[in-house]
Formats: sequence, structure tokens, C-alpha cells
Amino acid sequence: MAVLHAEERESTVLALLKAIGAYWVFVVPLVLLVRFAYYRYVSPLRKYPGPLLASGSRAWKVWSTWAGHTEMDHIRIHERYGPIVRIAPDEVSLASPTAAREVLAAGKGFHKTDFYWVFPPPENPDIFTEIREDVHAIKKRHASHPYSMATMHTMALFIEDTQRLLMSKLDRMCKAQDQYCNLGNYLHYFAFDVLGEVAFSRKFGFLEAGFDVEGAIKTIDDVQWYDGIVGQIPEWDYVFRRNPLWKFVPWLRAGNFLITRMAVEEMDKRKRFGKPQERKDLLSQLFDAHAKAPDAFKEGDIFAVAHGAIMAGSDSTASTMQSFSYHVLRDPAIYANLKRELDEATASGKLSEMPQWSEAQSLPYFQACLKEAMRLRPAVGLNICRLVPSAGAEIGGQFFPGGTRIALNGWVLHRDKEIFGHDPETFRPERWLEGDAKMMERFMFQFGGGAHLCIGKNLALLEMNKTLPLLFRDYEMQLLRPDEELQYHSTFFVVQSGLEVRISQRRKA
Repeated sequence: MAVLHAEERESTVLALLKAIGAYWVFVVPLVLLVRFAYYRYVSPLRKYPGPLLASGSRAWKVWSTWAGHTEMDHIRIHERYGPIVRIAPDEVSLASPTAAREVLAAGKGFHKTDFYWVFPPPENPDIFTEIREDVHAIKKRHASHPYSMATMHTMALFIEDTQRLLMSKLDRMCKAQDQYCNLGNYLHYFAFDVLGEVAFSRKFGFLEAGFDVEGAIKTIDDVQWYDGIVGQIPEWDYVFRRNPLWKFVPWLRAGNFLITRMAVEEMDKRKRFGKPQERKDLLSQLFDAHAKAPDAFKEGDIFAVAHGAIMAGSDSTASTMQSFSYHVLRDPAIYANLKRELDEATASGKLSEMPQWSEAQSLPYFQACLKEAMRLRPAVGLNICRLVPSAGAEIGGQFFPGGTRIALNGWVLHRDKEIFGHDPETFRPERWLEGDAKMMERFMFQFGGGAHLCIGKNLALLEMNKTLPLLFRDYEMQLLRPDEELQYHSTFFVVQSGLEVRISQRRKA
């Protein structure tokens, strides 16, 4: 009798499988539809408005990231739906800078989501990609000194050496008949070469070559694009980058990449010779941190942190300098005010031939322009993502259950009218001189916030404060297409193109 029942059950299962096989074209859409409806109507987030596609799947987020302007999509949905918008079955985007500070505050228990888990290297996360809070704290503690502002100031001479190389290239363009300069590209090359000097005591060679050597910049752009898209559906990383078959595709091997190759070469060279570096670059200081705590800060962490500095620091710094240049050059009054301040500071001996950090801090209009560029066009276009603690939490007067994903987009947060004034869409440096600058600075998120504040912030600020006053004092620049918007797309960072100018020399010491 038992055998009979077993055979009946087996035949029923087989019949069901055959039916599914025969009618899969109807079954699969039905399953997906039921799944979509379940997520849309059963979720505790169902009361929050948002795009229809986002309520039952993560497809809206994938599409928005793939399209390359997710920051503008987020601005639009907040304009349409309000300060809290549902952007996935288990995720909401917040527009309130005050709420963002609550979420990002250290010790509040809002941890990084698995979005960051996708970013390479998967086998050894760096400070940015590490989602285990205890491990992140250990790595950051050992890497914080090499990234401190005091340490960065010891690198100033090497930044200046790269500045002189940039100026020699620009001087040649000034003497050319058409005086053409793709300023955006050269700012990108400059940012990469500075990081090469700071991290490895050697430039990558972009400035000298005058082009994207081995397509390295394009490769980083492509990698970040993948990270941004697949980060919305991180489990799919197992199908692609974490797939064991990936390593058998020659052109996908990470070791072929210029930046990775140079980092590996420098690691191997210093391990082989084992003697202290004459120059205390980032890599040598990370080796020192490893020597002091080999079990806590491992050899793999040295590579991950140094390599991550290049991957993150180059695009972000270049993007901000490009935004600054575009907006200043586009407005004749702003450009004239900035040049006047730089000229007066130079004439009074308050701005050196190679501008210093302390001198740049005493240029109020320049600082206002830089802050306004970081406010209006943050270098990161994608969301900062956090998980609500398991017990749930109240944010901005709303309770969110544990496990809810919270998305914060700098482009949205920096357009809050209560914080930044009635015209947040306008590039207006004067807001930093007329309004409550300290209050506004509290609600700036271009470097993240809380315990996960960007560790490369000091280098980025030092580089920009030394370079931008130099360029705008020593060169006259005119946008070739002042009536056109600066072209860009967002992978993780905002990657810009089309910043082309006619350039000539203004003054030489």
C-alpha cells in the first residue's frame, strides 16, 4: 500500500513537471507577477509612494543605474513623490539632510548593505568595500595615519612636481595656434599621476603621454559601471565576476590592468628588497602599519587599501575639479571675482608661486566656489546605502522596520531648500558668504559621513586647494561651448567629458 502511494506521488510530481515544461512560457510570467504583487502589497513599506516598477522588484534601480543618470532620476522622483520614496521592495530613498545625518552618525547601528560587497577586490575588501563593521574599524584604524592631513602635507612637494608637469603641458597648448585644451582630460590625467606619486612614488604616465595609457581610465569607468549596476542585485555577482570561469577569460583578468599591475610590482619590489623607502609614500606607510600589527592589518590589506586609493581617489578628485572649472568659466562675473581675489592675494604676497594649503584657506571666494561645486555636483552619483538595525529605528519621525534599506543621494540632499536656500539648482558661491556656512557644511555629504567618511578626503582637498588657484591665476581660459551643459554619466562616480577650453597664459612669476 505504501509503495502504491509513493508511486502515485511520484507520478503526480512528474505530471506537474511535465505541465510546467509544456507551459513554462505562461508559468514563469505568472510566478513573476505573483512575486511582484506580493512585494508590492505585503511589504511594510507599501505605504510609501514611488515608481510602480520599484514597488515589486529591484528593476527600477538597475535600469536607473544602467541609464547613467540615477542622481537625476532620484531628484525627479523626490520632486514628484515627496521626501520619502520607495525605490525597491525593501528600500526607501530619503531627501532630508537631517535624516541623512541620523543614519550616517557613528554608533547608530546603520551598517553598509551588500551593495558595497560587489566592489573589488572580493577576496580582500578595502576600507570602502568592507561591510563588516568590526573589521572595517580595524582596517581604518591602521590606515588612518597614512591618510591624515599631517601626512598628506609631507606629500606636498610631490604634488607640486606633478603640477609643474601639468603646467608645462598647458604652456605648450598656450603657444599652439588654436590654443585648444581638453582641460577635463588633463585634470583627470593630473589626478591619476598625483595618486601614483603619493601611493607608489611614481607617476602612471598619463600627463606625459597626454592620453589614457592602456585605456586604464576607461577600464576603471567600466568597472565602476559594473559595480553600480550589479550592486543593485548583488547576488548576480556570482554569475559574473565571482564566477570561477571569469579567470579563464584573458582580457578580464585583473592583473592585466595598468593600475593593478603597478601596485603588484611595487608590493613585490618592496617585499623583495625589504629595506625602508627613502620616501614615505602611502605604500611604505601601509607596510609600516602591517609591521606593527601583522595579524590585524594583513599584507592583503596593504594592497587593498593602496589599490583602492587609486580606484576611488582619481575619478572623484578629477570630477570635482572639472565641475569647479566648468561652473566658474561659464559665469563671467564669478570668473572675474575669482581672478581678482587670486591676483590681489598674489600681489600682496599671500599666495605663493605654488599655492599652499594655508594660503588657499584664506581665499574666501575661492573656498565658496569650491564648496558650491561640491554641493551642486557631488563626485558620487549613486546612493549611499545603509541597513536599518534589526530592532528597527525612527528616522525623521517615521519608523522603519529592521532590515529596511535606506538610500541617501548627495545630489538630492544638497538641493534641500531649507538648508541651502531658495535656489539650490543654481551655482551661486555667494550663498557661502552670505548665509550660515557652518550650518550648510554640516549637511554636505560629498565625502559620505559618520564612521565611513571617505578616508581619502584630506588628499583630495589638499590636491584641489593647491591646484585650482594655480590654474585660475596663471591661465586665461574660455569655454569653447559655454551654452552647452557639461556631459557626464554616473557609474559610481560622476564621469564627465567635454570640458574643452581655449587657453593662454595670464602671468608668470
